[in-house]
Amino acid sequence: MQKTFSIPTITCKHCLMSIKRELKFVDGVEYVEGNVGDKTVLVSYSNEAALDQARSLLGEAGYAPAN
Repeated sequence: MQKTFSIPTITCKHCLMSIKRELKFVDGVEYVEGNVGDKTVLVSYSNEAALDQARSLLGEAGYAPAN
């Protein structure tokens, strides 16, 4: 399954590196890719718990999804 998050606080590639670093430890998150220009992050995940945890971690890291 995949979810694209709109993250208004993404401003540079460093932001994307930070997001990837946070989400790589979430059990069930399989892939993370981002786009600075669109301010989006695509997350591939295997279960809803992983998606919920990813959303929570993004918020804690200062990258709260708008959706």
